[in-house]
Amino acid sequence: MTIYSYAQRLILAISAGLLLSTASYADNTQFPERPVQMVVPFSAGGQFDLVARLVASSMSKSLGTEIIIENLGGAGGNIGGAKVAKAKPDGYTLLEYGGNFAVAKYLTKGLRYDPIGDFEPIAALSLASHVVLVNKDLPVSNFKELVAYSKANPGKLNYATPGVGTSMHLTFEEIKSHFGIRATHIPYRGGSNALNDLAGGQVQITIVAVAPAMPFIESGQIRALAVTGSERARSLPDVPTIAEMGYKDFSSGSWAGLVAPKGTPEAVINRLHQAAQEALKDPRVKDRLESLSFTALAGSRESFTNLIKTEEERYGPLIERLKLQQ
Repeated sequence: MTIYSYAQRLILAISAGLLLSTASYADNTQFPERPVQMVVPFSAGGQFDLVARLVASSMSKSLGTEIIIENLGGAGGNIGGAKVAKAKPDGYTLLEYGGNFAVAKYLTKGLRYDPIGDFEPIAALSLASHVVLVNKDLPVSNFKELVAYSKANPGKLNYATPGVGTSMHLTFEEIKSHFGIRATHIPYRGGSNALNDLAGGQVQITIVAVAPAMPFIESGQIRALAVTGSERARSLPDVPTIAEMGYKDFSSGSWAGLVAPKGTPEAVINRLHQAAQEALKDPRVKDRLESLSFTALAGSRESFTNLIKTEEERYGPLIERLKLQQ
């Protein structure tokens, strides 16, 4: 599958789905009657957490009840995923869902849940470009120098990601393979932990979403070398894209969505979908997402289902080729 303008295709697919969305729900439903829990399968402060808290705040107003965020990181998101998959399918336990779940079966043997089949898609939420970062003390000033340094110093570089099978991990594996970068993967429980250790010098490279990295970049603790989107990030206009570095037509990013356990009533799913759409069209939410280099992905449930399929088709074969299954 070609990866040409990947982020742009995702946005177009989601936007086109708006034409198909009915967003109807039963008028007599009493949902919700109590607070809703949203499980974020990574640590607080990272990309997933930022999006979840912003969207949940607006959805709470639409639903008329509180949405409580629970950060439950580990195992590339599978700890949080398994919890929600086994939860009562009543709409009161939701999962912030990303591309890592679309490929989890390729990465992990013996999963005790189906990371695609055990969930009902509610809505896609956001899309974000990644940024390749290095510790300030690493003697490289741009991406090409990083490639050269890694080849001249095999075995000396580690790169951190928010976890095995996350979109950042798979994206950097694509980049490594194309450019011949020599670096060992160190998985973390979320992007904020990876950023902290990069700033502290425990690892030399990381790849995360742009937004959570900005305070570290602005403080001079780390350096941004390249972004993975089809265009330069608005907040990092001087940082080139991977495509500009020689990987023709390369584009990648991570998306977040919202799912519920399989079997959740259709009326409840549609009520949650409607609340999510209202949140994503809320000017306060949309403007804040854009300021953090995210794109709001308002669209139909069908388009979100197609997004999950697209992620599986792109990265499943890559995982098998690189023999990443554990």
